[in-house]
Amino acid sequence: MKFNRTTISLVILALGLTGFVYFNEIKDQGFDITSKIGKKEEKTAKIFTFDTKDIKTLTIETDKQKISFEKTEKNTWEMTQPEKHPASDAAISFLVNLFTQAENKVEIPFTEEKRQEYGLVESPFQIRWILGNGDEYEMILGKANFDDTLIYAQVKFPDSLEAKQNIFLVSKSFQYAIERDFSEWKAN
Repeated sequence: MKFNRTTISLVILALGLTGFVYFNEIKDQGFDITSKIGKKEEKTAKIFTFDTKDIKTLTIETDKQKISFEKTEKNTWEMTQPEKHPASDAAISFLVNLFTQAENKVEIPFTEEKRQEYGLVESPFQIRWILGNGDEYEMILGKANFDDTLIYAQVKFPDSLEAKQNIFLVSKSFQYAIERDFSEWKAN
């Protein structure tokens, strides 16, 4: 198979231009087109900065129940409402650990229109907790996002913090953690 001189010249010219564009336009401007494998992800800020050991009381409200817990002097949890009973350490730990894992990936400025849009106005899912220093937090859980992987949550921070009340996208695990059957909150 014989190639025409013009065809060979055009192939060489095309390869030359490709190399020129790569070295002068892409590589020199800092575009990284190499594999991202093995590179560390950027760390995102956490929504909550307190230590979970500092939580002293916890109140959970759903459409079915309102349950309150208090940390005892022995550093164990006790249900105080609707009845007095030792609390399930696993159920409380699962919920409390979600606070330290909550990342501030998407923060939406707080407006009444956004509250309505994201299902936060008449939400049956609320979590309130008080730290040992008296700081009081509240989280209202709303609708799921478009791909049903996260949920919208309105967070009310204590007055002692300079953080504004905002809407965040958080893990659906918060909803799963509080939608437990009442018996699962009790220690066996």
